[in-house]
Amino acid sequence: MRNFNQRFRLRDSDRHIRLLYTFFLLLMLAGFTFSFFWAHSMTGLSPQGIASHYRGSDVTFGEPMSFRELAEITHFHLFTMPVVFMILVHVLYLTNAGNRLKFITTWVSFGGVMLDLVSPWLISYISPIFVLTMLTGDTFMTVGFLIMMVIPLYEMWILKQPLMAGKHGAEE
Repeated sequence: MRNFNQRFRLRDSDRHIRLLYTFFLLLMLAGFTFSFFWAHSMTGLSPQGIASHYRGSDVTFGEPMSFRELAEITHFHLFTMPVVFMILVHVLYLTNAGNRLKFITTWVSFGGVMLDLVSPWLISYISPIFVLTMLTGDTFMTVGFLIMMVIPLYEMWILKQPLMAGKHGAEE
């Protein structure tokens, strides 16, 4: 099977295509940033706060999340997160980054998604220790996202010479 990006690289695209990808990446950054602040407001991003969010707390009179609430959250995230990360991985694969970095970033990112999807269930029904699973998944997703954002932006806007133009090629 041929690789889908054998002929097209972000560095070779015109300014309009680069702007399209840039806007997408910046909106994804806004989404990640918003999610971070939302999670902080809900849990304080502390292990105890995360456990209390899912398991309930006598201190805050919080009720544990019901099966239905967990199912609703999982349903939504199960459809959206893989699609977002598939698009981000696709953008990374349009760069000149090494295959090893692409492979590792892909697996780290999707591993983070899987950990993030399963951890609320583990926290709620097995043990609050699985907060570490959630934090690990979130860390993997964040690191993967940063790699998938920085490399394409660097290639599109900082590297001035298109890959296919040769040493003295014009940008547009």
